[in-house]
Amino acid sequence: MDLQKKVLDYKEEVIKGIQGAVQIKSVQEPAKEGKPFGDGPAEALQYFLNLGKELGFEVKNFDNYAGTIEFGEGEETVGILGHVDVVPEGEGWTYPPYSATIADGKIFGRGTLDDKGPSMVCLYAMKAIKDSGVKLSRKVRMIIGANEETGSLCMEHYFNTLKQPQPTLAFTPDSSFPVTFAEKGIVRVKLANTYKTLNNITIKGGNAYNSVPDRTEAVLPIGYVDEVVEKAASFNEGKEYKIEVEEKEGKYYITSLGKSSHAARPTEGYNSISALFAFLGTVNIKNDELNSLVEFFREYIKMENNGASFGINFKDEESGSLTLNLGKMTLENGKLELCIDMRCPVLVPNTKVIETLKEKTAGKMELEVTGNSAPLYVAKDSFLVSTLMDIYKEITGDVDAQPVAIGGGTYAREVTNGVAFGALLSSQENNMHQKNEYLEIDKIDTWLKIYVEAIYRLAK
Repeated sequence: MDLQKKVLDYKEEVIKGIQGAVQIKSVQEPAKEGKPFGDGPAEALQYFLNLGKELGFEVKNFDNYAGTIEFGEGEETVGILGHVDVVPEGEGWTYPPYSATIADGKIFGRGTLDDKGPSMVCLYAMKAIKDSGVKLSRKVRMIIGANEETGSLCMEHYFNTLKQPQPTLAFTPDSSFPVTFAEKGIVRVKLANTYKTLNNITIKGGNAYNSVPDRTEAVLPIGYVDEVVEKAASFNEGKEYKIEVEEKEGKYYITSLGKSSHAARPTEGYNSISALFAFLGTVNIKNDELNSLVEFFREYIKMENNGASFGINFKDEESGSLTLNLGKMTLENGKLELCIDMRCPVLVPNTKVIETLKEKTAGKMELEVTGNSAPLYVAKDSFLVSTLMDIYKEITGDVDAQPVAIGGGTYAREVTNGVAFGALLSSQENNMHQKNEYLEIDKIDTWLKIYVEAIYRLAK
């Protein structure tokens, strides 16, 4: 049986399935009883499980942290790890972010690429294999999580708390093709400080560690700064991303506009928080504490995204350079919080990054490590990597492709033998975590062929 041909029969069902999943807003919310990540992630998880059951699979829900959809027999298991939670939608969408609107041959919506679209394609690839009746020696288990974007507590609960078995080998369709053999370590820190004279200043920017913030808003009493309007005009000259200033009721309302991107690729965005402080560094500041904060940015953060001024611009040959993203900031009632995400080269210990940061910020900021995820490294010549590379090359014709290392963190690091495999093709725009996230419908054909072949070969 030609599985690659058969799987295309499910394309219309795939499209409808993706639309249904995207129409559920599954951003993490405060926990409720029985819903550790709030209503949306629980609803999106149950949507996949209900669909899996309708398609004839065995399904289980593990406390709304995660769920499984599986078929087949055997001592060993092929794992497919996907997630249903999404990052906040942000502003400026052409179509509503949870409408799953189809226009210009594309499905628009948060999660179409990351990760509801690819997970749905894998589910129907499983369906095609199951319906074909081909004999497999391993069972196939899709493991769906509800908290990948904000800490992967879903997999912590599934594997560690509930002691569910590790798959024999696994992939997650949550990166790009061809195969991701290495993922950088991820360190997240919160820098905090308290100011006695800044109670009447408010600054808010960004909404997550792992997104470059595209909008930051500040409200400052006019007595704290001057020359703001004039300096904004000269600061904006020739720049694509702007500082907007409005003066009313004795205050300056300042908006810094940037461009969002994934924290693993901060050079693709423009950080609105950093830009705000670069601008404030040009105006006349009359408050000592505000001036000290602006100086901290001038000394350590600037518009950098490699941590050079913190002394952490490490690199290695396998995975490249460290990246740093200031994803979120709040200054309210005199209390400051800066949320920083760093992707660390696989051969550089995370502890080295943390200790260097502690030394640099000592006496200036309180530092709390809020996340510390070890890197992933699977040998390029392993069965898993080499098999998936062969499939990718055969189906796409991209015979010169090589396995890649990324700064992104996927579920691959939650399993003992797993890699990220797709779903982004080189011909697709990577707009994950950005406004107007979309999936081109004609790419679904290639995805279906690749994933049905991958699941079949790993499980046979």
